[in-house]
Amino acid sequence: MNKYFKKFGIMFVMTLILSLGFCISAFADDGGVIGTSNLNNTAANSAKVGYQLKLPEVGWKRYDDSDSRIKYGGSGWSKYNSSARYGGAETYTTTLNDYCGFKFYGTKLRIISIMNNDTSFSIDVNIDGVMYNYHQSNALLVSEALVFEIDGLSSAVHEITITNRVNNAHFNIDAIDIDADGYLVDSNESISLDKASMDLTTGDSEQLTATTTPAAVGVTWTSSDPSVATVDSTGKVTTVGAGTATITATTTDGSNLSASCTVKVIANNSGNNGGTTTGASAIVNIAYAKGDNTNNAGGDVSIIFNGVPDTTLSAVKTASVKSVWLGDTFTYTIVVTNTGSKTAKAVVINDSAPNHIQFMPSGITTTQGIVDSSSSASNIVVNVGDIPPAGTVAITVPATVVL
Repeated sequence: MNKYFKKFGIMFVMTLILSLGFCISAFADDGGVIGTSNLNNTAANSAKVGYQLKLPEVGWKRYDDSDSRIKYGGSGWSKYNSSARYGGAETYTTTLNDYCGFKFYGTKLRIISIMNNDTSFSIDVNIDGVMYNYHQSNALLVSEALVFEIDGLSSAVHEITITNRVNNAHFNIDAIDIDADGYLVDSNESISLDKASMDLTTGDSEQLTATTTPAAVGVTWTSSDPSVATVDSTGKVTTVGAGTATITATTTDGSNLSASCTVKVIANNSGNNGGTTTGASAIVNIAYAKGDNTNNAGGDVSIIFNGVPDTTLSAVKTASVKSVWLGDTFTYTIVVTNTGSKTAKAVVINDSAPNHIQFMPSGITTTQGIVDSSSSASNIVVNVGDIPPAGTVAITVPATVVL
């Protein structure tokens, strides 16, 4: 009898392990549970629709039906508490056209529910306006069952609505699984900037800070007019020329929420055309741009040319600092814009270093074209090529102050 009991106990443990498939997972910061092993410990995901899936597989993250970001609509929703449900309970209804909805960022989705002979045999899933259908009906009871799966969605925010299409049949939501690196989107997602407007002078820099909800959402930065002000990937705004530009931060999770700051730039009246000064001596430095069918543009203002050329270029040059000392390094920024109605052909940028300044040709960067091999510490040449109407090319030139 004693030997039989030991044998039975071992068999019971083995059966329990096989029925669970796996029991390993990790909690995520946003309330989701990340799967760390696959069903029955297979090398790849092995769960299929109709299988019991008590925990998410590798590459998936699970959210319980009680998550506040999952919204329920209709009049018949109730809670059913049971240890046989994920998280100890499920949300269910028997009312026709009751629905639940949520948004998530990711590329795939699984719906976890119960399958039985009294559950709904027609449930619609609307994903970004595309309709799918699944059912929960089954001759045998399967709790925590995988009832719907889709992958291959674009890496973006997706809007999901799940609707019961059968009256007096149980429609249950027990959990949802999405990408392990995805997340449910809060309906209160937002983005804001710490400044709505800024008044600056040419050559100034100012930091903008974006605040997003949730905080993990990334942003991209753009300027409506780079000839007035540019912005880098961190939100640092650098003024280039007089005028007004709108700096915009946009969420990258697919929700495309944005916030903007209006930047008004006035010319620096120090008399040095945006250059730097050392002591009482002004360092005046003007870049020039020309092309096969353009006027010759130079300085820090737009030039309107009414002669033979087909199009007009403006060249704006600023420095990253307002004053320098011997040995300092800084950066010039040259922005060339085609303000005409036709493409400017074979544009070349030429810039000569003023007294006390040496260029660093190896560090020059340009958004278009190549730096000519003839460029030196005293003169740089950038072969930009063609610039279309309203096109802009930005060139950064590192420099150092010498005797």
